[in-house]
Amino acid sequence: MASLKRSNTGKHKRRCDNCGKVGVIEKRVTRIYGRGRNALVIENVPILVCPYCGASYLEAKTLHEIERIKLHRKSFAKQKPMDVAIFALQAGVAM
Repeated sequence: MASLKRSNTGKHKRRCDNCGKVGVIEKRVTRIYGRGRNALVIENVPILVCPYCGASYLEAKTLHEIERIKLHRKSFAKQKPMDVAIFALQAGVAM
């Protein structure tokens, strides 16, 4: 987990555990756990991201909540239709 550092304004800034630079930010993402009919989509998951090295972290409290949601998925999940696409490069497309 990113460590905290107090700035001149009194607010805590997070230091990246990977590169050591201060400035780790929180973002919200959608994560998919499982596959096929057993897939569980969890929206609005908070992650910490370092804008310098690109490292991303999940805090322990977030991991615990994800496990709780997965364990009790019937009470948390809502059924929604979901489009699924399969990635495939077309012949002749340069990368």
